[in-house]
Amino acid sequence: MNGSTPRAESGRAPQVLGLLLATLSLTSCATIRELHVDELEDPWAEVGAGDLSLGVGSGWAFYSAEVEAEGTGGALFGETGTDRPTLMPRYGGAVKLGRYFTDDVALGLVVEHRNFEADPVMPLDAELVAQPFSTNHFLVTGRWFLQPTGPSRRIRPFLGLDLGYVPEVDFGPVDVNYPDDVPSDRINIVGSDYWTLAPVVGASYMLQPGLSLDVGAFYEFAITPGEDTLVLPGLGGATVDVEVWAEGLILFFGVNWIL
Repeated sequence: MNGSTPRAESGRAPQVLGLLLATLSLTSCATIRELHVDELEDPWAEVGAGDLSLGVGSGWAFYSAEVEAEGTGGALFGETGTDRPTLMPRYGGAVKLGRYFTDDVALGLVVEHRNFEADPVMPLDAELVAQPFSTNHFLVTGRWFLQPTGPSRRIRPFLGLDLGYVPEVDFGPVDVNYPDDVPSDRINIVGSDYWTLAPVVGASYMLQPGLSLDVGAFYEFAITPGEDTLVLPGLGGATVDVEVWAEGLILFFGVNWIL
């Protein structure tokens, strides 16, 4: 007989149903795979305007300071001199809070604590030897993020600029060594507050959604000096005005949580 029997039609039904289910399954898998690939190709897609970031970091500094001294009274009146001691970092850390104002531009606030050990400094005849000291830095930071790059597009380079404010720096008791067998003194030195500026270059690497690793470098320099007037008892109370212009290259690393 040429017509289809009810038994034959009922036998085909499970086959047709199976083919439909298989097709739907393959389509779903393809869709899921496509979405997964898209996420890998653009892991920064979910980061943009309005997002907040919270980060912590540390680094290492190649830092120095130009110390300019001018005698303003007593035995050192009229004398001037300059020295450039190296400031060796001991430890430091930073906490950062930022906000993306566009998909590519973020602004933030940073609080840093740094501890240094300074070489002896001798801008005039007396040598100053300080103990390790700390500085606190309050920064307004800006970042311009470039397009993601690399095989997985997880790397996002950035350029930036930091404006910093450093409150007064307490050097504590400082030993003063005089020439010609004059007995040494110990005086307290507290430098005034000052401002800094730093161009920044670096890159963020998206470790996983909402968590990035930042590495980079900035060159920081003082745009106003730290100042103090020293009184040297060993030289009959001679007074010296001192200006300190700090600068240096800082390499940094840290992690950011994107909220």
